[in-house]
Amino acid sequence: MQIFRPYVDWVKSAAVLDDLRLGKQRVEAKQVLNVFLRKAGILRDGLRGWLNHPIVLLYYNDGRPYVDDVVGMFTACVKEWMRRGKQSNINLDDIRHLLDQLEKTPGTPITRLHEIEYRRILLLKNPDHYIRTFTEEEVREVLETEPVKISGINSWIFDDMRLYRRLLKKIKSKL
Repeated sequence: MQIFRPYVDWVKSAAVLDDLRLGKQRVEAKQVLNVFLRKAGILRDGLRGWLNHPIVLLYYNDGRPYVDDVVGMFTACVKEWMRRGKQSNINLDDIRHLLDQLEKTPGTPITRLHEIEYRRILLLKNPDHYIRTFTEEEVREVLETEPVKISGINSWIFDDMRLYRRLLKKIKSKL
């Protein structure tokens, strides 16, 4: 589960995502919203998956979730998906009334550090796309800084730094 946020701005984030990740973002953002409802005891469908996933916990904010932020990202991804000429059969109509029952926190948990680490992960996942999509400054920032571990976002890098260094070297060779 992931909500890729290379930028705090939802529209800008959705616009840069490759098709694979953009398509998944619609589904995963809705999954996160459903988990909020389960954690709060509002949605009682018996499902228990993802309740303690780091991304859910980041956005759940100890019971006062960043609902509008996740909805904004969901909406931006659906609009971008359709702008690219693709059909979208996912919406929030079935849970929107339930989301109103949550005690919400305004704003976003995403910081500049999150943006950089999301850009790092995206560059590693699809360097050909993101080298062209991110600005030269953004790519250099990733290549010239050490990763900062953020649970649920880039933890896998720290599990195998040799693999990370090899991927980084491959990206540098494409510049």
